[in-house]
Amino acid sequence: MSSLKRSIVIRNIDLCDKWIDILKQGKFTTLGLHFITTKNTVEDYIDWLNNGGREMIKKVEDAGIEVEHELHALRYLLPRNLFDEHPEYFRVNTNGKRSGDHNLCVQSEEALSIISERAYGLAKEFRQSGHRYYLWTDDAIDAWCHCEKCKDISPSDQNLRIVKSILKGLRRYDPEAELSYLAYHNTVTPPTEPITEGIFVEYAPIHRDMFTPVTEGENQTHAENIEKLLEVFDPKNAEILEYWLDVSFYTKWGRLPLIKVPYHENVLSADFDFYSSLGVRAIKTFGAFMNESYLEEYGDKEIIDYGTLLSQK
Repeated sequence: MSSLKRSIVIRNIDLCDKWIDILKQGKFTTLGLHFITTKNTVEDYIDWLNNGGREMIKKVEDAGIEVEHELHALRYLLPRNLFDEHPEYFRVNTNGKRSGDHNLCVQSEEALSIISERAYGLAKEFRQSGHRYYLWTDDAIDAWCHCEKCKDISPSDQNLRIVKSILKGLRRYDPEAELSYLAYHNTVTPPTEPITEGIFVEYAPIHRDMFTPVTEGENQTHAENIEKLLEVFDPKNAEILEYWLDVSFYTKWGRLPLIKVPYHENVLSADFDFYSSLGVRAIKTFGAFMNESYLEEYGDKEIIDYGTLLSQK
């Protein structure tokens, strides 16, 4: 059997008993759980864990599939209600104004300390079986600090500083913790600051054309991005987070009626071969909005075929 980590990332509220058989039939090794930030919060996610979610996760893990939590978590790690009393914790936007809208000011040691401490607490809430964590910064473009001290620090290096602080907190709970550096939107350019041991790159090429292999046409830019990232991150620890089966991607993030995801085996096979050729051994796709209603209406063939094809690489 393939040594690839083979995963699909769905919304936590999409998880149902049908998924256990799908994951087994599709030869998946891992399931990622996620939420849409415009609809839910980390607090909602914790409530779900404490009200039946842990039992569902146990069913999945009893079937031999590891479960991971993949979340835009910074609004929880640095609560926005701190802005009124401590605006210095937060970023300066492109208009030169302090704003509590996204992320933080990486010059604020107090802010970095808070996210580290709350990451420790969040790890205690998760109680996950594995050691890989995915606590991402805010899901927004141009969400970085432009203060006098930050303006010359790239989004990628600002992201890396935040990730380092989160990892410190995680390792207080789990000494073997590893943490994702999400290369996404403004952070696909490789960071220039040193990569701390335990940080791995997770590449999510959200702006690619899903109907053409990642190495062809206008997609070549996205292929070049991961090649450059792997010059500073270890390929064998890297992860690819794609959108091949993401219902929300094809329906403008769930704003339109749900549709059956397209399935292009030639694109999948070419992409799998390319990513594997770089030494990457962890490949996954988003599958948001594949809830029980979706599965009843459209079935699970594409999911199982995807996992089976990936298992052959």
